[in-house]
Amino acid sequence: MTISYEEEFSSLMLRWRGSLWKAVLKDLIAFYIAYYIILFAQWYLLDEQQKTYFTGWINWCEIGTQYIPLSFLLGFFVAVVVARWWEQFNWISWPDKMMMMIAACLPGPENLVVRKTIARWSSLQAAIAWSGISVRTLKRFPTERHLVESKLMTEEEYDMYTNTNAPHGKWFIPIIWIVNLVKQMYKQKKIDTIQMDMILKHVYSYRDGFAMLFVYDWVKIPLVYTQVVAIATYGYFLICLVARQPKLDEASMQKEICILFPIFTTFQLLFYLGWLKVGQFLMNPFGEDDDDFELNYVLDRNTCIANMMASELADQLPTYLSVELNDQLPHTRASFKIQDIIPKSSLQSFKLSPVEMQLILPHELKDADTKEKDDRKTSRVGKFIRSMDKRSRQSTIDEESKLTHSNDTTEV
Repeated sequence: MTISYEEEFSSLMLRWRGSLWKAVLKDLIAFYIAYYIILFAQWYLLDEQQKTYFTGWINWCEIGTQYIPLSFLLGFFVAVVVARWWEQFNWISWPDKMMMMIAACLPGPENLVVRKTIARWSSLQAAIAWSGISVRTLKRFPTERHLVESKLMTEEEYDMYTNTNAPHGKWFIPIIWIVNLVKQMYKQKKIDTIQMDMILKHVYSYRDGFAMLFVYDWVKIPLVYTQVVAIATYGYFLICLVARQPKLDEASMQKEICILFPIFTTFQLLFYLGWLKVGQFLMNPFGEDDDDFELNYVLDRNTCIANMMASELADQLPTYLSVELNDQLPHTRASFKIQDIIPKSSLQSFKLSPVEMQLILPHELKDADTKEKDDRKTSRVGKFIRSMDKRSRQSTIDEESKLTHSNDTTEV
């Protein structure tokens, strides 16, 4: 079942069900066993020359791990699987809207049997359809007789269902019964054309959820991509069995630190294998893993809600009085301590000057633009004249300086 958690991070890491430790523990132990078998064989069975030769293999395998784009493969795979997993949850059918429409269009005690029958058939539809995709629901209703014993199906309905020849499946038969019952209500003038149309739209929407789940169960993620990801991940760590071995030859022992426990490889195992396990567990969310959907609970919940809407809630209406609604709702002491952040507009602090806020007519705006252009032009002409005067004065000063220097040279 899906694991709910609200603890702090420190206590969250100690959880077991649905945790990373449970997912990768067996693979982690298998890696350590194989790793230390190779390590002991290198330590005790190889002589110095063979250790030097084995160091070459370690270096070669270290280079080989760089050619496997493991992060890219796993990232794309898990992103596709998680998106598919959430989409399947969104396609789980809920009868609430359909039963609310039934209660609105078929009110009163005289239609109680019709409402309760539609509620029961909606649960029967879910039990039959989900038994075809969920292991949990199939274990709950392994045969049609279990549907009769659970009072979701009558003996008459059982005979009609089992005698129907449907080579491509007959999970949709209860929906057809609901449609036919709505048609009968229309013929009996208990609902009009508009009401019938609204009810059938909700019935079709309820049916679409089951159909889409069958499509997801039929069309899987392409096998070739799943194989590529699995081979890449396990192949990477098979290479790491050699690539992450300590180098025990004399030359390497003098230059490098010898660590007999693969610390960083352990972190990689936790990250990459945990990533892979996420994808594997979520590929089929209707199994019996810790994070699979509890369709049996959903079925119980839907049966209860549909029955309530068909019976006790169908005509329930409190006495409506003119009661003043407080503009400011009260707080408890606990909730008042939590200061809410009131949303503000991004332009709340934006202000205009009084001149910019003055209203003007279009021709005034045109005259103002013309005047502004003339002012800019006059300003440019003035700047040009001042620049030319400055250059002229500088030229005169330079000439006088040269003349003075020439006279001084002549006197000397």
